[in-house]
Amino acid sequence: MKSRPLPALLAFCAASLCVLPASASLPDPATKDKVPPIAFVQGMIWKRLNLADFTLTGTVRCDRDKTKTSYPIILRTKGHEMVYEFQDQPLQIHVVLNAGAFTVQKRASSSEPWADVASDDLAKPILNTDITYEDLDLDFINWDDIQPLGTDSIKTLDAYVFEAKPGPSDKSRFSSVRFWVSKLYWAFLRVDGTNAKGQTIKRVEVQDVLQIGKYYVFKEMKVANMVPDKDDIAASTTYIDISDGKEGSGL
Repeated sequence: MKSRPLPALLAFCAASLCVLPASASLPDPATKDKVPPIAFVQGMIWKRLNLADFTLTGTVRCDRDKTKTSYPIILRTKGHEMVYEFQDQPLQIHVVLNAGAFTVQKRASSSEPWADVASDDLAKPILNTDITYEDLDLDFINWDDIQPLGTDSIKTLDAYVFEAKPGPSDKSRFSSVRFWVSKLYWAFLRVDGTNAKGQTIKRVEVQDVLQIGKYYVFKEMKVANMVPDKDDIAASTTYIDISDGKEGSGL
């Protein structure tokens, strides 16, 4: 059965298998010659970002600052477009994944026009969570400086690993973004944002998937602010949990 996974947050895609956390070690540089050209990988990823027409319901729950806050949400997806609607907060977020130019917008309600999120606000947390507006944007895949690191495996899924570095005109708080792409599904399995020392300070992973009709979507997404000098230790964590879904988004 062919699956069409949905991205979210760094707009992350999972395939039809459960993806669990793996170690923070980097792939063997000797495997670089086994990685296809980045232009080919970008093209395959772009095809995978064509989203099914869905309305998903769930919650965003977090332990940021030990508050254990939970926000009910509706996530609407279609084509290269996603809308996050927070049900008990005056906030909606619109992500458009046009080829080469991804945008993030927000508004307080459906009666208001969309407004682009200012570049200075991209790194700000969304409500009281570990998720930032930058985390919802896949723009690193459009950066000019993307180099292969080699091959790796996250649990049962073989992956190609790349490192993207922002240019002078690219807006990012990360010194680099490392990302793991499934060899089989051409979907993001993990994304790590690093600081100037190459330490991971943000990690996004899919934890589980949910089948809706003939499609698979993420059931649980984990977004963590990492302790820079401690491998695989999260300082705080936010989860996006999808409990139900149906075809038709209204977009």
